[in-house]
Amino acid sequence: MTRATRAYPAISESTTDQLLKLGRDIAVARKRRRISMSEMAERMMVNLKTVQRMEKGDLVAPESDSVALQEDIKNLPRDFRRSKKPTDKFDF
Repeated sequence: MTRATRAYPAISESTTDQLLKLGRDIAVARKRRRISMSEMAERMMVNLKTVQRMEKGDLVAPESDSVALQEDIKNLPRDFRRSKKPTDKFDF
């Protein structure tokens, strides 16, 4: 991995190893099929840099994970107003 993302400290070493292996497997499969990176990117409907990152094992870049961002937005509360505190009977 050429660049560490903020998510790497949050995942275990075995998970990181599995991501690296997955990236290598994707690269091998692409090369065995004689598909260029740009053609692979086109088939996957992503840009070339995404394919390059995947093959390097950098699959969990939070800043580019639009699906997770959309899920986070869905889970936000709809209303941010503070709830009104009950008023006392005596207003003095």
